[in-house]
Amino acid sequence: MKYKISILPTAWEDLKRIEDWYYIQFDADTALNVVDSILNAINRLEEYPDSGSLTPDEWLNEQGYRMVICKRHIAIYRYIENAVFIYHIADTMTEYKKLFH
Repeated sequence: MKYKISILPTAWEDLKRIEDWYYIQFDADTALNVVDSILNAINRLEEYPDSGSLTPDEWLNEQGYRMVICKRHIAIYRYIENAVFIYHIADTMTEYKKLFH
């Protein structure tokens, strides 16, 4: 069974900020590689929505959020019925848990 992936506007904004940062710090190729890597990790949820892990935050876990890790970035998501909703994409070195509180 395939799950529909819905990347919400907040997550697209997060991804754009990540891409911009890598573009400024390195170059266009690096930025595109990072974005592609993140999107590939997200796309795997289409087949395996349980493949993500619990978050380090108990409240997020209680709300049904999970995370998929892609090197130094994470995508926070929930799957509901036949769809996976991506809420945020963040650097693991940030206080990404605050995005939900």
